[in-house]
Amino acid sequence: MLSLSVLMISSIPTDVFADVVSPKKQSALGINGEDIICKTNLVKVHRTNVDSVDCFTPSSAEKLIAMGIAKEIPKDKLEAKKTLKQNSPIGTITGLDTVKKFGSEGKLSNDPRVIEYIYVFDACAADKTIRAPEVLITSDSEAKTVKLAKKITANTCYSNSAIIKATNPNSISASFTNKGVISDKLQELEANVADLQQKLSVLKKNFSGLVKQDSSMLDDDSKMMIDDSTGEIVKLRADLNRAKGELNKYLFALHSPVQLKSSEFMKQKLTFTGVPLEGVSVNALTITRQTLGNTDSPDTTTGVKLYNVVFEACSGNDVLRAPEVRIKSDNEEKVIRIAEKIIPNSCQMSAVKINAADTKSITLEIANRSDLSAKIVELEKQIESLIGEQSTYQMELNKLVVQSDKPVDYEQKVSELSAKIINLRDEIRNAKFQLYGSMYEVYKK
Repeated sequence: MLSLSVLMISSIPTDVFADVVSPKKQSALGINGEDIICKTNLVKVHRTNVDSVDCFTPSSAEKLIAMGIAKEIPKDKLEAKKTLKQNSPIGTITGLDTVKKFGSEGKLSNDPRVIEYIYVFDACAADKTIRAPEVLITSDSEAKTVKLAKKITANTCYSNSAIIKATNPNSISASFTNKGVISDKLQELEANVADLQQKLSVLKKNFSGLVKQDSSMLDDDSKMMIDDSTGEIVKLRADLNRAKGELNKYLFALHSPVQLKSSEFMKQKLTFTGVPLEGVSVNALTITRQTLGNTDSPDTTTGVKLYNVVFEACSGNDVLRAPEVRIKSDNEEKVIRIAEKIIPNSCQMSAVKINAADTKSITLEIANRSDLSAKIVELEKQIESLIGEQSTYQMELNKLVVQSDKPVDYEQKVSELSAKIINLRDEIRNAKFQLYGSMYEVYKK
């Protein structure tokens, strides 16, 4: 018999919004089954007979429960999903002009001609930043959604355009499909990352004064403080990596371009350890034995004990993204992710616990691949440049359509600027897809 286990993924208010791609495509993109994201008004269901994940409405989930092929879902959660109120609109779409696409003559027919029009509009956010803006544009001949390439900051607008077919240009209208859910979720994830980063920064600062090259100079209280701080750093670093993984997973799934096949990204997957970066360094600042009473029992037969290693990882002349450090001893080897980028010509301090019989056997090295770190930095710069270029064309388009005296080649200019904006929108989404996919691969480990 078909066996299902149902997992509720969120209690955040639900509604229609600019959403992630389907579970099937997420799986094809390399997102693990347990990490699949459902649209926020759906329930994640694990079909154990075929080992796959699907998403159902709460009412469908209830039917599965009644049929005996799904595990019980708390009734209060199901009812809460049914009785959610409509969220307030998070923004407005204001049409600026509708222009026949330059060169569009329509189809020959006895019926009214279907012509491609360029719909120029202002997308405006209300009092919340719209993180993944999506616009539904409809006409008497077509309906399409357009995912904008950049967020819209609260209480601001920017002009955009789209191409849509219509027989009557007056039938064209647009509205946000966003209702705030995905923006709220991303804001929640970003706030969690920022909070963990702040806690980690404060913790490192508080005990950085104790770090000395000669650990014999440390008194018992200082060693105990290093014990406690190292444990907290290890935990916070793990929490931060998980938080960044969750954030980048959402961003990755949100920015999957329709025209880019998942296999194209899969072919570009890279191993995240391998050839160490050149021009960077990692050095142990102090190595102290874990204080007795606050550690695992040492192995008395081999002399292996648990040590706290405080170290600094330093970048060279370039940004080191998602820095990884490989630490080895005569008993253990592990790779840790520091979880914070290292800006050029600076260092990040962190700590790790490792088992060893002889402290002299403990070594550290940067584990990142230089080409991978450079690729992430290159994508970030590319996105920034593309957004800047698109903003320039958007401002030109806005000035053009709002002026009272239109030039004789008005349609041609609108068509040309809109084509540039639309092409850049696709390029930005492709670059973001590659960037967030790479970052997700880093932090999902």
